Amino acid sequence: MIIVRPLEFIIEQNTISKDNTAIWDKDKTYKINDEVSFKGYIYKSASDEDKHEEPDVYFDKWVKMRPTNENACFDDEVNTQSKDNKTWSVIIDVIESFDALAVLNANLSKIKIQTLDKRVIYEKSLFYRKSRTWWEYFFGRFKINKDDFIFFKYPINSKIKITFYALNDIANVGHILLGKKEKLGITIHPANLTYLNYSKTNTNEWGHTTVVDGKKAKFLEFIVALEKAHFDYYDDLIESIYNKKTLFIADESENGFKKLTTFGILKDYSAPIEDYDFLQIKLNIQGLI
Repeated sequence: MIIVRPLEFIIEQNTISKDNTAIWDKDKTYKINDEVSFKGYIYKSASDEDKHEEPDVYFDKWVKMRPTNENACFDDEVNTQSKDNKTWSVIIDVIESFDALAVLNANLSKIKIQTLDKRVIYEKSLFYRKSRTWWEYFFGRFKINKDDFIFFKYPINSKIKITFYALNDIANVGHILLGKKEKLGITIHPANLTYLNYSKTNTNEWGHTTVVDGKKAKFLEFIVALEKAHFDYYDDLIESIYNKKTLFIADESENGFKKLTTFGILKDYSAPIEDYDFLQIKLNIQGLI
């Protein structure tokens, strides 16, 4: 199992189409339903008072609606996307060296990563065709990866430019994560995968059912075997990621289960201490929506 600990970074340039909502102005009078942009999010006025304070402080006067388009791929949700109809790029400066990068919930044709001196360190098409027979190889449809997990051979300690290439006039990205990968023992099968559906249904007296589409959350439960001699190190690592959005890759084998890769937070962790060379710890992961 691999854990990717997220690192903080600075966005130095973002060429995606910007949100055209006006920035909040402390000297302006706002009326009900007026929308403003503030610290990467769109807020809607909930009152007609003459003076409005900061939107992220006065919750009785402002309603947090959504992230701005340029911030959607950097917020805490995978479901919200930064959207464009053309190829766009970001320049990122990471505070410390990193060796892992994840692009989640994307609709793209290709990703390219290069240093600012234009040295390409990663380039990949998100089209693929998985075939089991010769017929599928020649006549099967191409599929598109929505998630891409990148592990560099060596730590990167420089600014990078990530270019997202449009696919049929669509270039959307749900989340970008940069971090450091940590090996955390061996996942023991079987693992338990659960989806929680937030959709709502309503059936009337004639039996007609309507569905209000909602979001979907993933829950993972699995056991990891650790060497007893390294338990203190792993325990400190797990403690450091509590309440932090983290990428969990439970099955890293070549033909493993992709569904056991989850971007989420650690909900529960238990570690029975036994007098053996290996210990078995239990992790419960809640995927972010």
